Amino acid sequence: MASGISPDSPQADPVLATLTAGCALAVGRPHDTLLQGWLLRRLEAANDPRRDRYLALLAVINGWPAPEPLKPVIDWSVEALRRRTAR
Repeated sequence: MASGISPDSPQADPVLATLTAGCALAVGRPHDTLLQGWLLRRLEAANDPRRDRYLALLAVINGWPAPEPLKPVIDWSVEALRRRTAR
């Protein structure tokens, strides 16, 4: 995303492969198309716009540095997965 790679570009394939491989390892699932669908559903559910605002306010209350918003990264990941995952 920071490199300006579009989620529907073939250049996004290795990025998405790294993301899904890391996810498969983290959750102990095979790295396959079922995992891609599972990850897509999880990211869609987690992509609540209030989450970033909540974390920013929590940082203010606790005196922490403001976190980077995750919505742009999640949006990119969801779009890349959607384009490659048959529903």
